[in-house]
Amino acid sequence: MKVLFAFLLMFTNWYYIPKDSPAVPVKVESIDLKLKNDELAITFFSLSDGEASLIHHGNDQNILINTGGPGTEPELKKLLQLYRTNQISTIILTDEDLYNESSLAWLIKEYDVKQVIAGEPIASQLKEGKADLSDINIHVWSHDTKQQLLPGLHTEVLFEGIETGDGMDVSFTFARHRILFMNSTSDKAKEVFMKKDLSNVNIVKLPAFGKEGSISEQMVKHMDPQIAILFHKSSIKPASDLFGLLNDAWVDVYYTRKHGTVTIKFTDINYEVITIFQEEEYK
Repeated sequence: MKVLFAFLLMFTNWYYIPKDSPAVPVKVESIDLKLKNDELAITFFSLSDGEASLIHHGNDQNILINTGGPGTEPELKKLLQLYRTNQISTIILTDEDLYNESSLAWLIKEYDVKQVIAGEPIASQLKEGKADLSDINIHVWSHDTKQQLLPGLHTEVLFEGIETGDGMDVSFTFARHRILFMNSTSDKAKEVFMKKDLSNVNIVKLPAFGKEGSISEQMVKHMDPQIAILFHKSSIKPASDLFGLLNDAWVDVYYTRKHGTVTIKFTDINYEVITIFQEEEYK
C-alpha cells in the first residue's frame, strides 16, 4: 500500500505537498522521521548533479550511498541538516562516476564516517588516492557478497564488473521490501540480471541517469517494480522513451529534478512516500 505520510514539520524554505491538499505546499524546517527501532527509511536526495541516498535506521545509524557530483557539497550538507543527520557510520560507493574524492574526504571528516564500502576497482583507487583514509576501514564487496548491514537490513551484490558501463549493483532487503540500486548497463550485467529472480523488487534506482539504452522494456517487465527513482546529472539527458516505458508498465516514477528529494519510509508491512522540494523548485 502506497500512501503519503506526514512528518513532524517546522517552517523554512523546503516544502512538501500533503495528500489532502495537492495544490498547497507546506514549508518545513526539519524532518523527524520518527522511526521506531524496527523501521527504516531511504532518502534519495535532489542535487543539481549526481547521486546521493541516505539510509536511516530506527537505531539512529545512517548510511550514505554515493556522494553526489563535484561541487554539490553545500547542497548535500543542507539536505543532511534538514534530515537531522549529524553522523554517518558508513558510505557505500557503487560506481566511480558517482563519487568524487573531495566530497568523500569532506563527508568522512564532517560526519565521523568509520567505514567505506566499495568494489575492488574503487577500493584500489581510494588506497592510492590523495585523501588520507588511514583511519577508515575500506571494506571490499564483490559479486554475490551478502551482508546484514543494519538490524533487519540485508544486502546482496548482484553484479560487480569492470567493463565500460559497469558498477556495483546492490539489492537491499528490509522486511518484505526489496530495493535495487542498479548501476551497470553492460550486456554482461543485463544478462546476469535477467537470470536472477527480481520479481520481488518494489523499488529500483535506475542506472546511468536513465540515458539511452540504460534499461530495456524486457528488464522492466522482468522486475515489475512499483517505484522507479531517477537521479539527475547535468551532462546526461534521460532517454526520450524512458518515462513512457515506465508509465506503460504502471511504475510510479520519481525524478529528482522534477519531484525533488524523495523519502520512502518502510514498516514491516508497507511503505510511505513523501517528496520535499526547495522553494525555487516549486516556483
